[in-house]
Amino acid sequence: MEAITVCRSESGTLLRFDGETWSETTPKEAKKRFCAAMVPAELIRSHTFKVPIGTSEEKLSTTVEITMFEEGGLDLNEEYAIAYIRHPLDFESSWLVEAFAVESAKLHERFDALAKRTGHIDLLSVPYLAYEALYRYERADAAATELFLYLGESASYAVLCKEGRYIAHRTLPSLLSLATRAGVTVEVVEETLKTRGLEAERFGPDERLLLTTIQEEFEGIVRRIGQAVSHKRGIFGFGGVDTVLLDFGGAEIPGLWELLDGYGFEESRKGVVSCCPKLPAESQHEGVEALYLLAAFKKEVEAPNLTIFEKPTPFLRTHTGLFLSAVAAALLAVAGYGLYLAAELGEQQREAERLQREYDTARKSFERLGSQLKQEKAERDVLQKEVKRKNLELMAYDEAADAMMLIEDSKRRRRQMMRDVDTALAEYRLSATSLEQNGSKRMRVDILTGYSDRDRIAKFMKRLAEKGYSSVGTDAIRLDKDVYRSSVEIVR
Repeated sequence: MEAITVCRSESGTLLRFDGETWSETTPKEAKKRFCAAMVPAELIRSHTFKVPIGTSEEKLSTTVEITMFEEGGLDLNEEYAIAYIRHPLDFESSWLVEAFAVESAKLHERFDALAKRTGHIDLLSVPYLAYEALYRYERADAAATELFLYLGESASYAVLCKEGRYIAHRTLPSLLSLATRAGVTVEVVEETLKTRGLEAERFGPDERLLLTTIQEEFEGIVRRIGQAVSHKRGIFGFGGVDTVLLDFGGAEIPGLWELLDGYGFEESRKGVVSCCPKLPAESQHEGVEALYLLAAFKKEVEAPNLTIFEKPTPFLRTHTGLFLSAVAAALLAVAGYGLYLAAELGEQQREAERLQREYDTARKSFERLGSQLKQEKAERDVLQKEVKRKNLELMAYDEAADAMMLIEDSKRRRRQMMRDVDTALAEYRLSATSLEQNGSKRMRVDILTGYSDRDRIAKFMKRLAEKGYSSVGTDAIRLDKDVYRSSVEIVR
């Protein structure tokens, strides 16, 4: 199998990967091969939005860049590498576009040293999409809807794949944040999760803080995953998650599967990620990423590219090289045509100077307009940052309030209500755009469905009433562009 060079920014190593194993390689050899790396997930900002089907590539690229600055929260004073993917939607004449951006300065900080050694990095890709490689090489079930749960030191995330394609991700607390909250090292957290997990009987009396922190963090992680699955179910048209695969150094976490079962995943197959049999268990995640970069090189996946370290264009293919080649050819012809060709060259030179003057004028005009745009949006950016700060404060208050209410009985009731609602949504194939849970007694679910399936909302409410909830009601079922929307309130 053909090999590529995988650049590891965290260790500064260059690895030759052939699809099964890797070995260290030299910069000289790396320069001859396709070089690729994954951008660390914590550096990436993402945003999703819809565009009409049929939008041209040129217009879509422009729309993505404008939208990322206007809605994605990018700073006009910074330079970014931006890439995107698009998902077709089953019930709409639209594409769902997911755009990714990372500051150029952070890419330089992470990859400059490696780029100097290799001379180029052809591909810098997004780690959320790496699991697509498992399907391209028949190492996962392409007919299933699968959930991958990756736990890493600096970043953790959940990834949904349907029929062999990435469709969504959800960022989660990292192991470092969990360790900081518990007052221990990352190594202690990793070892604890692998050996004792979430099972209280495996902890000593003096480890209550560590146990409570781990249980609360994973309760929040699983709740977020459940909400994300409920939201994406209607958008991408799947009934439930067939398989849950843990990506945590080849290890399982005792008690995690039982916690997932409590949030509606009891019918899902469960296991750990395995991609490359010749690699050790602790290297399987890196193997997945390397396999994806190899698949991108072979055009077997469509990988968004955030690189700013492209291979230099050969001199004779540059404008200067082409011009000098033309001049050399003209000089050879001068011996036969003399003054006539000299006059032609002079005319071409004058035309080139005229075009250069026009280019300089256009460039200055563009810079002036860009400066005006920055000035006009500066005040808006200040307001956006203030709103973001306020939102973060409110989120902090909400999390603090939730933490105070996490007594055992309340947790059990909240899980049961979430499970009942999610089961009813799945039974009637309804899509929940949001689920708001207030304590253990009240929940509000915003539901949408197609015109022909509007009776499913009433069936959903009836099923919850049959389960013994004291009140299941809705303000109204509204029709909006052939889609019925309803806000259902459930009271225990």
